[in-house]
Amino acid sequence: MKINISASLNREQALAASTIEGPVLIIAGAGSGKTRMIVYRIAHMLQSNIPQQSILALTFTNKAAAEMASRVRMLTGDPLVDLTTCTFHAFGMKVLKKHCDLLGYKHNFTIYDSADRASLLREVMLEEDLDPLAYDIDGMLNLFSLIKTGRGNWPEESSKIARRLYDDYKEHMRLYNAVDFDDLLTMPLALFHNYPQVLEEYRSQYSHIMVDEFQDTSLEQYSIVHLLAEKSRNICVVGDDDQSIYSWRGANFRNIELFESDFPERIEVKLERNYRSTGTILKAANELIVNNTQRKKKSLWTESDSGGRIVMMHPQDEEEEIESIIQQMRRISFERQIGWDHFGILVRTNHLIPPIENALMLESIPTAVSGGQSFYERKEVKDTIAYLRVLANPDDDIALLRIINTPRRKIGRATLQVLRNVSESHHCSLYSAIGIIIAHNSPIQFTRKEPLENFYQLIDTYRQALFSAGRKKSHVMKTLMEDIGYKYHIAVEHPGNDQAVLWRYKSVETFLRLFSRWEREEDNAGASIYDYLQRLSLVSRDRGEEDTTEKKVALMTMHASKGLEFDTVFLGGIEDHIVPHARTLQENPETLEEERRLFYVAITRARRLLFISSCKQRKRNKEIVPSIPSRFLSEIPTDLFKEPAQNRELQKDETIAAFEALRKRLAQKETS
Repeated sequence: MKINISASLNREQALAASTIEGPVLIIAGAGSGKTRMIVYRIAHMLQSNIPQQSILALTFTNKAAAEMASRVRMLTGDPLVDLTTCTFHAFGMKVLKKHCDLLGYKHNFTIYDSADRASLLREVMLEEDLDPLAYDIDGMLNLFSLIKTGRGNWPEESSKIARRLYDDYKEHMRLYNAVDFDDLLTMPLALFHNYPQVLEEYRSQYSHIMVDEFQDTSLEQYSIVHLLAEKSRNICVVGDDDQSIYSWRGANFRNIELFESDFPERIEVKLERNYRSTGTILKAANELIVNNTQRKKKSLWTESDSGGRIVMMHPQDEEEEIESIIQQMRRISFERQIGWDHFGILVRTNHLIPPIENALMLESIPTAVSGGQSFYERKEVKDTIAYLRVLANPDDDIALLRIINTPRRKIGRATLQVLRNVSESHHCSLYSAIGIIIAHNSPIQFTRKEPLENFYQLIDTYRQALFSAGRKKSHVMKTLMEDIGYKYHIAVEHPGNDQAVLWRYKSVETFLRLFSRWEREEDNAGASIYDYLQRLSLVSRDRGEEDTTEKKVALMTMHASKGLEFDTVFLGGIEDHIVPHARTLQENPETLEEERRLFYVAITRARRLLFISSCKQRKRNKEIVPSIPSRFLSEIPTDLFKEPAQNRELQKDETIAAFEALRKRLAQKETS
């Protein structure tokens, strides 16, 4: 299929999509059709005889990468099995899977998530005779991440213990053949820097590179693409400095300045036409963000109408705020005959979500919460995955410790201490230590061998079954979970609550169905269990990617709303200690501009209607204290705001008309 860029895109989009040689910087404002432009740009490269295997398109979630690839296939009509569209971490994993032996790792490495890292650090502390309860585990892991990625230094008050724990932690990761998400960036960089032949291999393969959401890249991510594109110079980065809101996780919006310095011959294109929001919403966003000094000059505009003014609500407290939001949603849903999925409720912090969610549940309003527990974080799913990890790699001590007494097998603390001692003295994994203890001629005198023998035999039996199961590995896992009585284990933990038992075991069954579906897909015919586990580690890292057909109100933080849009948006808690966040300003006043960018992102999620709520008082630390409207509201012209319409009783003819419209809509659904 021959595409016509000039007929399908506006002038600026067409320029960005058709410029495929040399460095290109595209500043894409909110709602400017960025993804559409990227899809056409990749399609144009393919039709310009650039081989699909030579194109590398990087973005930040698996969902976004899959959508990008799907839309390119749909546009071109080609399967494009060799086109690489993936996340930075997936690309890093791809490099490591091929070359990790150069860094002393085996190719079937395990990827540790945050819970695994915390478990490992606790284990390291116990080996050092330290009490994990006396330390801030999350804080220390965050420090380790800053040190590893070069984004921080050891604090002056940092003790030798912290440095020793860091060294021990890294050594344990290597011994367990495990990497974390930081490693998926830092280790490929180490390969590129220390092994020129590896860098040259990927430079030769990928002649054209694209990066989406460039303002969210870290220095490590920028270094990767800079090294890859340094020779070919064919690199296109797409981003918006006004939407850079992730500095706390390493994002550096100044990477745009680095790109300009490293690629001075670049072509720059600005996408400022907005296809999402009304003129009023865009004017509010423009008037707000212009107060930031560290930004590229731009102004969003639209050909659509100005729309209604922004509704400013001043409830007495958070309870009245939630009531007002629900009343307005019900009114709009009824009057405009739209479903709950047209509404988004955005707040600054996670702790503001539960009371809103509870109120929506009491009102029987279906709600999708971003920031709650994801499917892959459920205990039952993590237990099942841990069994799969041990079958794939018995030397994975973290996974083994999770399941060795789940369900309970009379393997207590004393037995675990013996295992640790044998593991340390023989420099082996815990599973190997079990083998040493239960061996017929074992030199280890230990009287409680039977539970260890049973567990060792269980793993050995099902490991053999798994690796000989072909494309029926999920069936092996189903049999294993039944064999160990996992459902009964849940029942013991939730006595008298049959509903909870059924619901929790359903998570196990759902996981097994997903596993079965994956291994039946033709693209995975030659894939191994290690491929599946590595995929799981990446997929579980993305939040909010579970599909649902039920129409639900979206309730989330402003950070989680990035990239989304809703017909009607409610911004709750727009008060000065929340937006901007008090703690953020206290720790680093320079982040005021990022707080303003976050509010800008929240405003530009709305397509037609925008409601902003600022309470007169709010409960803080169990005390009711006065609240002040956010300072950012004073930066938006007052003529863009209006007070909410008072609830009034509908006239008879209005009621009849509304119900008639509803009846027709329901009738259309029944016949469709």
